[in-house]
Amino acid sequence: MTPRDRVRTALGRSEPDRVPLDLGLSVTSVHRDAYVALRACLGLPPRETAILDSMQQVVVVDEDVLERFRVDTRQLAVRPARPWRPVGSGAFRDEWGVTWRPASGGRYYDMAEHPLAHAGLKDLDRFAWPDPEDSARFDGLVERARRLHEETSYAVVLSGFGEATFGLPSWVRGHAQFYQDLVDGSGMGEAILDRFLDYALRLATCTLELVGPYVDVVRIADDLGTELGPIISPATYRSLIKPRQRALVERIKSKTRAAVLLHSCGSVREFVGDFVDIGIDALNPVQVSARGMDSASLKKEFGDRMSFWGGGCDTQRVLPFGSVEDVRAEVRRRIRDLAPGGGHIFAAVHNIQFDVAPEKIVALYDTAYELGRYPVG
Repeated sequence: MTPRDRVRTALGRSEPDRVPLDLGLSVTSVHRDAYVALRACLGLPPRETAILDSMQQVVVVDEDVLERFRVDTRQLAVRPARPWRPVGSGAFRDEWGVTWRPASGGRYYDMAEHPLAHAGLKDLDRFAWPDPEDSARFDGLVERARRLHEETSYAVVLSGFGEATFGLPSWVRGHAQFYQDLVDGSGMGEAILDRFLDYALRLATCTLELVGPYVDVVRIADDLGTELGPIISPATYRSLIKPRQRALVERIKSKTRAAVLLHSCGSVREFVGDFVDIGIDALNPVQVSARGMDSASLKKEFGDRMSFWGGGCDTQRVLPFGSVEDVRAEVRRRIRDLAPGGGHIFAAVHNIQFDVAPEKIVALYDTAYELGRYPVG
């Protein structure tokens, strides 16, 4: 079975020959510091690391590492129209005007300034909204998509749409003010959401008219959970966010036969049924340490309607602080919980962080390959 067939079969909630493996998306990658050590551990030559996500400082995983771990996916990404630009004191500004400053000794970047923090409704017309159809976003995209589809057998995952229907508006407005906008009756929250939805719909249309036939999965994102529960109430989600997510998913599915993968961190169990309702095919990262996100329980309740992409090992506790044997045991547990009947694409829960020993990353993927053969047991 080819990697592409393996991923498609799993997403169809049938059992392939083994559980597909993913590594290298912007939420299943490796922090640059851990990646340097990983290459050395694998006996691979050092390389200059390309950064995939500036905020999280995770890397573009090289082909030799993907092949070593028998990864079934390859990433295709829409680019920002304008890269981060320095604004002094180690800070950068992105294409939306959000300012980012180094945190944790430069290992990550935190938001420091939000361009619409003090805006009113009239200011939205004066804001410099990025152009979703800027040709710089698609430079080389068609050629890479066609090559991956026609010259390899990997499952092609398209990303780069950002957290357009909830997360990104909160970055540009500022979290506290944006959450207030959603409930204060001023109309500001809905106005901002509509602007971002228009951006997302136009970006999806333009992108998928170019590469829709070549991709197997389209990844979108909106982080809706904390460790303990949803960020916003289910009522607010269902009245304001869900209809806009539905519109985006419907636009994507009108332009491609690819499955839609939603990344949503934290405790989002209360929304999983809604995700199914709007047409989401798979959920990532399956944050098993958050409240209500037990892997066996999720599989039992939603496994006939939703695939789970991730959940393979807790990256908050087990992967950084456990032993190699702890990692192996965790992988065994999660595969047994999520893989039966198909519907599981293996990856760690979110990005592998800077303090994870390379031996544990090797154990993570080698164990998943060894134990992911069907029938799992």
